[in-house]
Amino acid sequence: MNKIIETILILLLLSVAYSSKADEPAKYNKILFKSFISEKDGKDVQIREALFPPKWKAPRHYHNSNLFIYVIEGEFEVELEGSKKITYRKGEALQMNSGIEMEARNPSNENSLKLAVFQVGNPDAAFVVPVE
Repeated sequence: MNKIIETILILLLLSVAYSSKADEPAKYNKILFKSFISEKDGKDVQIREALFPPKWKAPRHYHNSNLFIYVIEGEFEVELEGSKKITYRKGEALQMNSGIEMEARNPSNENSLKLAVFQVGNPDAAFVVPVE
């Protein structure tokens, strides 16, 4: 009898774990707020919420704006041109200057990465520019 109960509990735990993976949200990058800093210089600020699934990896790219990034959940692995790879964890923040080539990824095989991204720059410039 105990073996049957133990098997049922294991199956229940596995089904909960599987369903939480199936419900994992897709990658997104949503602008939550946008405003001009100054009409005179044309610069604006955007606040984005970005979510990246497990094993996500961005191709080599750069940004046209200065970014200030806060890790809400997960781990964010970044390698800026001329620097070594650094992993930022929940509660940590970093700054990326415009025009710097970089690679970024979510190193986790299981957990999503959620970021708050504060972008300061030209509102008409592309947010991400791939490097060929």
